[in-house]
Amino acid sequence: MTNGRQPPLSVPEQFGFELGRLSRWWRSKLDERMKPMGLTQARWIVLVHLSRGADGLLQKEVARFVGVEGPTLVRILDWLERNELIDRRTSPTDRRGKTVHLTDKGKAAMSEFDRVAAELREDLLQGIDPETLQTCISLFRTIRHNGDHVAHPTANSSAEEMDRHAP
Repeated sequence: MTNGRQPPLSVPEQFGFELGRLSRWWRSKLDERMKPMGLTQARWIVLVHLSRGADGLLQKEVARFVGVEGPTLVRILDWLERNELIDRRTSPTDRRGKTVHLTDKGKAAMSEFDRVAAELREDLLQGIDPETLQTCISLFRTIRHNGDHVAHPTANSSAEEMDRHAP
């Protein structure tokens, strides 16, 4: 390396880099489209998770489900509750804990989110045939499976859990 330049990235390095960039870019595009509703990425991610399996869980379980720390989630939930998208109720099994529930207004917001997300998918996946998309999905699942079973052979597989709750 006499010219001070880095060697070109290998194909696997490029793949990881591009995959990360695409994921962040896609979410930012969805975030742009949700801003008119006052829903930042942090807020709509919580609503998505509530609508896809976390509704009625304790706050600490919602935090784990969403993948954020408790104090971060509390700030998000405070905003969502002030805007009547969720309610927090005393847990019937743990009086110290609060369960989190989507309100009717929150369900309506999720219907709008689903509509906007479908439009974005249609725009971004235009011209890509379903077979190619299925190949990509299979590839992503294989990579997650490898990560779950090679890097952490004793960990429970999170790939299936993520599939059930993805936006």
